Amino acid sequence: MMIALLLRLYPRRYRRENGAEILAVHQEAAAHLTRLGRVRDTADIAAHALRMRLGLTSATAAGRLLAEAGSLAAGAAAAYCGLHLSRWYVSTVVSPGPVHLEADSASVLLFAAALAFVGAVTALTGHRRAGTLALVTGLVALAVAAVVDGPAFGDPVVTPAMALLTAFVLVAGPPDLPPDPGACAAAGAMAAAAWLPLTALYAGALPVSTDYGMWPLLVLAAAALLRTLRTASSVLTGTAAAATASPLLLAHARTSGAWEYPLPLWAGIAAIPLAGALAVALRTLRSRVPGTRD
Repeated sequence: MMIALLLRLYPRRYRRENGAEILAVHQEAAAHLTRLGRVRDTADIAAHALRMRLGLTSATAAGRLLAEAGSLAAGAAAAYCGLHLSRWYVSTVVSPGPVHLEADSASVLLFAAALAFVGAVTALTGHRRAGTLALVTGLVALAVAAVVDGPAFGDPVVTPAMALLTAFVLVAGPPDLPPDPGACAAAGAMAAAAWLPLTALYAGALPVSTDYGMWPLLVLAAAALLRTLRTASSVLTGTAAAATASPLLLAHARTSGAWEYPLPLWAGIAAIPLAGALAVALRTLRSRVPGTRD
C-alpha cells in the first residue's frame, strides 16, 4: 500500500508516535476524495514526510529560512523567466522572417518559462498553492529543456541546477508559514524592477548594451535591504533569504556572459552580503539617533 511506504519516509520516532493517526486521517479522507484529490493528499503526505526527515519544518531555523525566502524565490523566478520571454519577443520583432515555433527543446524552454512566469505571478497574487504548482512544474520542464538545448541556450549545467534548486526552495518551505501579503507585494515589485529595465535594454531603448548580468542581483539585494529595514526580521535572516532566492539570477548572470568579466560578476555576487552589512549599519545608526527608535 502506497501510504505504508510513505510513512516510512518519516523519522522513526515521529512515525512511531504519529504514524497511526496519519494513516487513519488519510484513509478517512481518501474515502471522500476523487482520484485527483487522493493523488494530491498522497503528495502532501510525501512532502510533509520529507520535510520532517530533512528538518525543514516551521520549528527549525532551516524551515523558517526557506519560508522567508519563498516569496523572493518566486519573484526571482518571475524576473528570470520574464527576461527569457522578453529576449524571445524582441528577437522575433527584429527578425525579418516569420515567427516559427517548432516541436523542439527551444520551444519547450519557451513554454516552460511562460508557465513558470504565470505560476510565479499567480503565487504572488494570493493563489499560492496553484501558483507554486505551476511555477515548480515550469522550472522542472525548463531545467530538462535547458540540458537538451544547453549549447544554444547558454549553459546546460548551471541553468538546470539553479532552476531545480529554486524549485526545491519553493517546495520545501513549510506550508504553515505562508508569506504575508507585504512580502509577496515586495517580491512582485522586485521582479518588475529587475525585468523592466532589461527589457528596455533588449529593445534598444537604453544607451547601454549590457548589464553584465548584474542588474537583477542588485535589485534583489536592494529588496532584501528594504525588507530588513521595514520589518523586525534579523539582518542575518534577511541576507540568507536573499542568497537562498538568488540561484536563477546567478544563472542569468552566467548566460549573460558575466562570468567572462570577473569584476561585474563579483560585484553582483557581493551585493547581497553588502546589503546585509549596510542594514546592520543603518539599524545601528538609527538606534543611536534620538527619536528614530522603532
